[in-house]
Amino acid sequence: MERIRIAKVLMTFVLLGGSLLSFVLDWSANHLLNPLWHPHARFHGALLLFLLAGVSLTGTWLLWRRSREPEVAFRVAAALSGAYWTPLFYIPFLLPSSTWWAGRPGAEPHVDGVMIYPNLIVAALFLLLTAAAYRLSRTVSIKEDA
Repeated sequence: MERIRIAKVLMTFVLLGGSLLSFVLDWSANHLLNPLWHPHARFHGALLLFLLAGVSLTGTWLLWRRSREPEVAFRVAAALSGAYWTPLFYIPFLLPSSTWWAGRPGAEPHVDGVMIYPNLIVAALFLLLTAAAYRLSRTVSIKEDA
């Protein structure tokens, strides 16, 4: 029973923490408040943030409500997390005019000569936490079914 609580807390952190972090980082001068952004692009960026908040709250509610099928809540929460974080890895391939870097062009961070995108590191971390929480929840469900 303790493992399921840990899985819920971890998944809640992914959902709510990811949403909060997205607001903090994107409602800033290099994103939504950037005067170079087209006003309608800012509108869509803000719309995405509020959609993420609503979806994250819904996923969190599913995790913590009483249910005869708690595994469904974990599947949904993991799918919601994956739906938000995985596109960060492929959007620039689908939309070549986009970029992973939000700062000044040419000022991308490098580590040992390799370009590093902080948002991809964050996305990878949230996806790893999602997988860990989901696996932890599955371990409990499998043991309870046996």
